[in-house]
Amino acid sequence: MAADDEGWSGEDCMHRVVVHIGPKSYSLEVPTGANLLLHAVSHSVPIPFHCTTGRCTTCRVRIISGNEHLNDFTDQELYRLPGEALDRGERLACQIYVYGDITVEVADEHAG
Repeated sequence: MAADDEGWSGEDCMHRVVVHIGPKSYSLEVPTGANLLLHAVSHSVPIPFHCTTGRCTTCRVRIISGNEHLNDFTDQELYRLPGEALDRGERLACQIYVYGDITVEVADEHAG
């Protein structure tokens, strides 16, 4: 169905996001282009955070699958996260925009 067909809009597309925090897992339906942290927190997923701007790094997550469905690293991530963290697939949830199905886990030092 084309984007201009009645009843369909690419913005209506929802993606499955799974967030692992310690022993718990949360599953969300997230619209295309949504910010991971803001959408998760607004749906009671307790990803730790302080600033929402990429400065504190409290919202660090590791991408388990679906990295190809995310925006590129932001300048904040490249500046704030050490190279070895980036190599492990770590990102800042506040800097992630979702464009497909993904699975993430809260980085070990922040897991409840």
